[in-house]
Parts: sequence; C-alpha cells; structure tokens
Amino acid sequence: MALTDKQKRDNFLKHGNRRLSNAVKSIKLLNNIANQRYYGYEEKEKNLIFKKLDEAIREVKNSFNRAKNKRNRNNDIFFK
Repeated sequence: MALTDKQKRDNFLKHGNRRLSNAVKSIKLLNNIANQRYYGYEEKEKNLIFKKLDEAIREVKNSFNRAKNKRNRNNDIFFK
C-alpha cells in the first residue's frame, strides 16, 4: 500500500529533523579534535576531514536533486 502525501510529509519531518540534528552534532564534535593543545594532526589529515565532509554533503545534495529531477520529468508538458 502506497503512503499518502501526509504520511510521507510526517515521515520526512520525524526522521529528517532527528537525522539533521544528529549530523550537525557529530560535525560539531570535530571542533574538539581541532584543539592542538590536546590533539596532533598534519595538514593532510585536516584536509582529508574537509574532503570527506564535502563528499558526504555533495552526496546528500545529489540525492535531493535526483528526487526533484525525477518528479519534474514526470510533469513534462509536450504540447501547449
């Protein structure tokens, strides 16, 4: 049985808010290892952290854009 639009919206709000909150908290925890008083790291390791974060964000953006483009393709108007 397919979900209604309301069920889909409720799922998005329920899971989206929780997952976004968890992602932001996890990213903020990376601030702790930037403190060179307690942690030692090299420039290449710092750059790797930024690269992996950028890749993960790009994947999420692509997922949302693919879903949007998929919806738009189904609404093409060929004749006016």
